[in-house]
Amino acid sequence: MENSSHDVCAFWNHRAGLGQWAGTTDVIAKQLEVEAISTYVCDGMRVLEIGCGNGITALELARRHCVEILAIDFAKEMIAAAKAMHTDQKLKGSVRFQVGDIESLPAFSERFDLIYSERVLINLPNWPTQRDAMIGIFKLLVADGLYVMCENSQDGLDRINVLRESVGLPKIVPPWHNRYFRDAEINQISFPGIVLEGINNYSSGYYFLSRIVNAYLAAQEGKDPEYDAPINRLALRLPPIGDLGQGKIWLWRRVSSGEARSVQDR
Repeated sequence: MENSSHDVCAFWNHRAGLGQWAGTTDVIAKQLEVEAISTYVCDGMRVLEIGCGNGITALELARRHCVEILAIDFAKEMIAAAKAMHTDQKLKGSVRFQVGDIESLPAFSERFDLIYSERVLINLPNWPTQRDAMIGIFKLLVADGLYVMCENSQDGLDRINVLRESVGLPKIVPPWHNRYFRDAEINQISFPGIVLEGINNYSSGYYFLSRIVNAYLAAQEGKDPEYDAPINRLALRLPPIGDLGQGKIWLWRRVSSGEARSVQDR
């Protein structure tokens, strides 16, 4: 049974006061996401964040880069928390927070050089709804604009689970309010002037160390694995390893029709 938008919104409103843990209890995974997204941001960009939560990523990007960021979220309590967090922040760029829903995007008067989402589309109930959300985002890009789709992959999670089962660990099941992407679905996307420019498996090393190595060692000691274990922090210093992580970035570029070739065609 699919989860309603109302239930998912209520869930996120409830978490709005949790500070750095509002979006996830795994703060190292969150840090990896922010670092990965930041590599695509340049000074002078107009940026849109879809599903900003309590604003941690938007504020960090504006702290690092001279950019104009508009950040939206459908959870009103998250936007209230983001605005409160914004107070007295020293930023190189600027950030505006407003309520907005991915399923009914506001009528923006501007187009954006870069748009990013961070585990947002996985809150939508099914692939057709996720696909429609992606198409709505594509329409908001300027020519040569980039959509940094930082979302979760069911295929990546499946590969982690194969390794977990091989060492006697139980499968990881996505949270009740999440529906992860399938590679086969992504490969079906066809939209005029949009190409899949690349895929960044930024989290693969972390998920191998945290969900297999650290989890196995903790199980041997009869303990629950800790997210902030030293072996997990090691992943912050290592490059990605293969294609094992559930966290991926799909890079979608708006190009002229003559350039419209997907990454699979190259």
